[in-house]
Amino acid sequence: MTTRQSNIIVLIIFGGFILYRTIFPPDSDDSFSQTFFNISIEIVGGILLFGILQFLQNINRFWFYIQTQFLLRKIDVRLSIAYLFRININGKFLLVKSRRRDYYQPVGGAFKTLPGADKVFEKLGVKPDKLVETEHGIAKSDLRVYVKGVHIIEFLEWFKSKEDREISPWREFCEELISTDILPWKPFRYIDYKFKGTVQSPIINMDSGGKGLFLFEVYDLVVNDEQKPVLEELQKRGNTAEYVWVDDYLIQRLGHDERTKDQLFEIAPHTKYAQNLSWNK
Repeated sequence: MTTRQSNIIVLIIFGGFILYRTIFPPDSDDSFSQTFFNISIEIVGGILLFGILQFLQNINRFWFYIQTQFLLRKIDVRLSIAYLFRININGKFLLVKSRRRDYYQPVGGAFKTLPGADKVFEKLGVKPDKLVETEHGIAKSDLRVYVKGVHIIEFLEWFKSKEDREISPWREFCEELISTDILPWKPFRYIDYKFKGTVQSPIINMDSGGKGLFLFEVYDLVVNDEQKPVLEELQKRGNTAEYVWVDDYLIQRLGHDERTKDQLFEIAPHTKYAQNLSWNK
């Protein structure tokens, strides 16, 4: 039995007794009924106060709370939680070719969990998305998971606590730019970055079926004096199959240039979300 179910049962029992004794008051010498009546009021009041506190804590995400705690309570929702880099040199942004799809996107990828996350996953019934596969096989420890609606808020609170999960965006920067030799290792052996914000989608209908929610942490690369000339030289070489440099105009149109009436290349929608720090279709 869940906490919510037990609260409802207690509320029905003691609330029913309060209603009964309100309609049919006890005799003046029935001290037991009067005592039980007072206790019932305190118990029901406590449960109602708990409900009010839950409402106030979630008032800024009221519809999200209703969806997760009631409408989608027992439904598996796919959560994808990732980080993205905005790398801006002279008004143009560096995008790399997706390793799984035919579009360009910001450097970044899904956060990974650490071994201690197993306890939280077991408690919340979190299941990995086994359909996501990389060149190394099934993506393990990625924060692409399925969570029952009722546990989504608690899962997101765990993520925000930064416990037992990856907290640095360095790994994907290294994998997508250093390991691929797009950038040389030495000037970028250390990088600075600035956290710019979090973009969270509503719960949406997935093209692949079912419900989904996306969350992106967005970082700006802080380029130092040693790194800037290297990036400027990369930009001068022009676009390749591995990466492109695009301005904000093309990002907002996902690669379609209305000036030339041509689709120069496909840009992933989450590039636009990161650029605007806002979820919009």
